Amino acid sequence: MQLDLNPPIGAGPLRFGMPIAEATELASVWGEARKAGPTRGRTAFKVLIVHPEFEIVLAAEDGKSLTAIEAWRFENDEADVRVEFNGMDIFRTPARDLIQRISEAGHESEIGDNEETIYPDLALALSRETSREVPLDPHDGLPLYVHYALVAPSGYFD
Repeated sequence: MQLDLNPPIGAGPLRFGMPIAEATELASVWGEARKAGPTRGRTAFKVLIVHPEFEIVLAAEDGKSLTAIEAWRFENDEADVRVEFNGMDIFRTPARDLIQRISEAGHESEIGDNEETIYPDLALALSRETSREVPLDPHDGLPLYVHYALVAPSGYFD
């Protein structure tokens, strides 16, 4: 399976602003769809797409349409899954190299909470935070690979 991240437009066949029911139907080919929320007094909810190797979260922050997509790294390094951004494998390229290549392409980053690198102009966030035992980067002691990628529409991080 391959999923191409295309911020600020969407990922694969999913487009920001499309009805969440339509997004869920399209994404359900990748795995079982499980709705989470909304909580009492709120309209926002998420749909978790559970693939045997990894997970994708579809956010409906307005309660109606697709407003963000989260992809989570697989536990099995041999997983037949590729999540790409501009031809780079988000979850198999060492995070330092990935971040450097995106920066060299002219995108400025901000460092957020939880080892997160945010590219506001791309509406892309990459996080190395994980609770699992993982290989560490010998240069900075952080997880070697990105464990979470979020794509969203323009202005999401404003």
